[in-house]
Amino acid sequence: MKNQVIFFSIKILVFALFGFTTITNSNTLGEFKHSVKVSNSSLEAVLVVGNTEESTKSAMVEMDSLALIFIKNGVKVTKFYDKDTNWESIKAAAKTASFFVYAGHGSTLGINGATGGLCLKKFIYTKQILEEFQLKKNALVLFKSVCGGAGSSALDVKDIGIVEATKRVTDYAQPFFSIGASCYFADNYTGGVDLFLTEFFNGKNIEECYKASTNYGAVHTELKKPFTNDNKKQIFVSSDKSEGVTTHYSYENGKKTVKIIPTIKSYDIALVGNPSFSMKDLKIN
Repeated sequence: MKNQVIFFSIKILVFALFGFTTITNSNTLGEFKHSVKVSNSSLEAVLVVGNTEESTKSAMVEMDSLALIFIKNGVKVTKFYDKDTNWESIKAAAKTASFFVYAGHGSTLGINGATGGLCLKKFIYTKQILEEFQLKKNALVLFKSVCGGAGSSALDVKDIGIVEATKRVTDYAQPFFSIGASCYFADNYTGGVDLFLTEFFNGKNIEECYKASTNYGAVHTELKKPFTNDNKKQIFVSSDKSEGVTTHYSYENGKKTVKIIPTIKSYDIALVGNPSFSMKDLKIN
């Protein structure tokens, strides 16, 4: 089942972080400086958690659960959490990374105010990603509960429609493809990225991994078509029409507002990439 959605906004730029479930890990919350888990594998992952007010600690714990999947599969992990999300340090670590995972606020730091960018210790614009960021060739980019990353945003008060959802996903994904990534996956469900990665490490292609992640009661793929900017890739966007109400939290100029609103149709899982891309293709490159 989907978690209750927790909505945030900071001024006009920052959207939302969706709910997380606490999962214990051998690390303590006092040890969340960026750290390296050494392995003999040539594969590396960079995990980033931006500050999201009172949900920051649970976001870090959730990311540590994902880190265990990487470590179990022999992938070297480097973490940058909360106050340690220094852009220069992240850039240096990402150069050799085949996986880049981001959890945090979504934003309109994209080109001409479109969805995009990263909310780290400082705001990072899409322009900076295009000009400064580098990942290992054919890297996978995964967004965990990032508002706008899979389509839906905290500021949505009605169904935004599949066209707008697809635009947001495209605006987030395209910059990473421009710097050489092979796959973009975004999931707002607790454990959704974990499931995607588990299936990927088990040898499934990314379309099969995406389908596994949509095995929730009300979730279905609303769109599958060639990606506008590269017809070798496909874009998938799923929607979820749950019933009832949602608790909506917002922050503006430091002031917190809580509202109960009717649950609207949301877009919570998205994939862009060559559907047949799998672990063997990543290892070849």
